[in-house]
Amino acid sequence: MTSARSSVPFGALTVADLVLDAVYEGGVSGTAADDPLQRLLPVGNQGGFRYRGSPTRGGIRLAVLYTSGDNPDWPDVLDVKTGVFTYFGDNRSPGSPLHDTPRRGNIILRDAFDAAHGDDRARLSVPPFLLFAKAGPKGRSVRFRGLLAPGAASMSSDDDLQAIWRSSGGQRFQNYRAHFTVLDVPVVSRAWLNDILGGQPLSQHCPPQWAEWVRGRAYSALIAPATGSSQPGRAATRRPGRPEHPGRHQRSLRRQVDRF
Repeated sequence: MTSARSSVPFGALTVADLVLDAVYEGGVSGTAADDPLQRLLPVGNQGGFRYRGSPTRGGIRLAVLYTSGDNPDWPDVLDVKTGVFTYFGDNRSPGSPLHDTPRRGNIILRDAFDAAHGDDRARLSVPPFLLFAKAGPKGRSVRFRGLLAPGAASMSSDDDLQAIWRSSGGQRFQNYRAHFTVLDVPVVSRAWLNDILGGQPLSQHCPPQWAEWVRGRAYSALIAPATGSSQPGRAATRRPGRPEHPGRHQRSLRRQVDRF
């Protein structure tokens, strides 16, 4: 098993577990083949959205969100005190409709958040999202930041996914701002990753926190106060009384424009 304090060498990535905050090293050939995510998971080697399956055919089995953390116009932020991760979609320049992007990342967000507010059968279609961040200023190494579930216990369907307006060179365009919860799962096992890719996300190797989210939309958030805080490290929360099936009006509100 990988230690959270260690780095996993490039040659060992294909069999490695995903340990929270561990570093997964890139190669040294100087080409795109050095990308560790492609070796770690069969999800491609480019872009912020990487996945196994087809976004347009509703067949995504596993999704990876990658952030470099160095784009001030689109500040992806992990709040470790609440366990909420804010991520921006991939329509980041003028010229294309909201969902017409090369990697179809905004389609993945739209469909995942719609299903998240459905029933348990709908949530079963939501792929586990894995968050990785750039590990350092040089090289291709990445750090695993956690297992994500779309939405948050503190947010309604109107808030967790929003279409927002931005402009560049006087041209206006829309992009998504999405909120995820980092689940309290310190290790994602290689056995579960293999099960996910094999079409069995609720196998015996599935973390209970993911199963709880799929079956009841319960968020077991990984909350990490700064050293010295007396707050607990985990808060299992579920919004009581919220209907499983939002109406068309609620779904349309999710696309509301946030003008500022």
